[in-house]
Amino acid sequence: MRGWTRRVTGARREGASRLLVRWSAALGAALALTASSAAADEPIAAKEPRLLRESGENTTVIDAFDEDDPFDANLLLTFRQSWKSANIRRETTIAQPGLASGGFTAANENVAAYRQSLTVLEVGGDIGIYKDLALSLRLPLILADARELSDLDGSSRNPQRLQDPAGDQLFSVPFKSPTRSGVDWFSVALNYAIFNQTRDASKPNWVIGAEGRFAIGDRLHACNDNAAIKCPDPVNPGGRSREPGISRGMHSVIANTVFSRRYGYIEPYTGFRMHVDIPQSNSDFGASKDIKGTLLNRPPIIGTFTVGMEVYPWENREAFQRVVLDFKLRGSYHSPGRDYSELFDALGSSSAASLRAPNPSAYKAGPDGFTSIADPNASKVFFTGITDQQAFGSFGASGGVTWQAGEFVKFTAGLGLTYVQSHLITAADACNPDFKSDAGASGPCRTGAQTAGGGSTTGIPNPNHRQVIDLPGRRFSVDDTTIVDLWLSGVVMF
Repeated sequence: MRGWTRRVTGARREGASRLLVRWSAALGAALALTASSAAADEPIAAKEPRLLRESGENTTVIDAFDEDDPFDANLLLTFRQSWKSANIRRETTIAQPGLASGGFTAANENVAAYRQSLTVLEVGGDIGIYKDLALSLRLPLILADARELSDLDGSSRNPQRLQDPAGDQLFSVPFKSPTRSGVDWFSVALNYAIFNQTRDASKPNWVIGAEGRFAIGDRLHACNDNAAIKCPDPVNPGGRSREPGISRGMHSVIANTVFSRRYGYIEPYTGFRMHVDIPQSNSDFGASKDIKGTLLNRPPIIGTFTVGMEVYPWENREAFQRVVLDFKLRGSYHSPGRDYSELFDALGSSSAASLRAPNPSAYKAGPDGFTSIADPNASKVFFTGITDQQAFGSFGASGGVTWQAGEFVKFTAGLGLTYVQSHLITAADACNPDFKSDAGASGPCRTGAQTAGGGSTTGIPNPNHRQVIDLPGRRFSVDDTTIVDLWLSGVVMF
């Protein structure tokens, strides 16, 4: 009986097991059919929405050929307003009662207060070429460039400070330049993001760029807005006036790099920029840049180091909206060079014979065999107002805010302040010591006896040297320079 019972119970259990297996198989088939039916009219995974993925404003590079964004292009319009103020002073050897003897030179005679107002409207565009590679174009339109010299603590009542040794007046205070307008240059640049944090979170943002600027406007000429001949030709000062012009006549090469990394709501960054100007021969600058003996034949080279931080107080990535605050500090080194200084117009339009008389560009041995005289067959070097300037530094700070209102538009406003170190703006040395082998070409660059058996050469004359403004005791300096910048811009993004 017990054996029979065990056999019946085992049979029942086996039947229940078979039934459970059959039900499981039927349920699995039904689920598979349901899943197959759902796959026919529903996506396997919903497509992720596009999000704002750009880095900060200082390291953003538009691109192309992304899977969800095959092409990018920006149109920019920027308004810039700049105000520059400085004090012009001059070294002097004028005798003053109460001063000790011994060749004392007072170096702080007030000359004039310099003011410049510059208004620029810049049109530009950016085009994505490939991933993190973009082409940028810029064209700044100078709407107004106004400069003037005014009285500085009674300087206008002391005209003797601006006289040359012959008693001629170099210029007078107050002095006003014509208001200039036009186009100086246009630029083409390439920017490439070597690293992009939004693509690879383990990497920082690293952008490198190269820019070329090309001078296209009318060349700059020294002018006096209150003179009968406003912009005299140095070769023929009494002839027809030239146009004021607007372009410095420089092609430029600029290289820059910027590093940044975002940490939550902040993105610190640092950068370096190098600016090199190349003067063109069809300008007053280029006319004498390659003459033998010239000490400085290029404008200053400018190197700038920048540190800053961008702050994101609000951001809605799904709606492509955010507010970015940008705080920046920068320092620049300006190497020695020839340039258009704060006294370019005043000195370049002077009628004083000491500035109007041309310098010889070369000397040769005299008929006695040991003296050196001006070569009458060599070209003449005329003074145009461009002067040799001392090296100096500049330091600035700025703050800006960018509001990206949506996927296709953003606006930026900013304010900056720059302080420029005091430096000489007329400082051309008399002789070039690199050429000492030819005594006949030495001109006045000699020491000792002026005979065949004595003395020695110290070089050859610098054709850009003017004793009346470049000798110690007669040089001009620019002090207490501050520059205030304001900018507003709008960007349309495609």
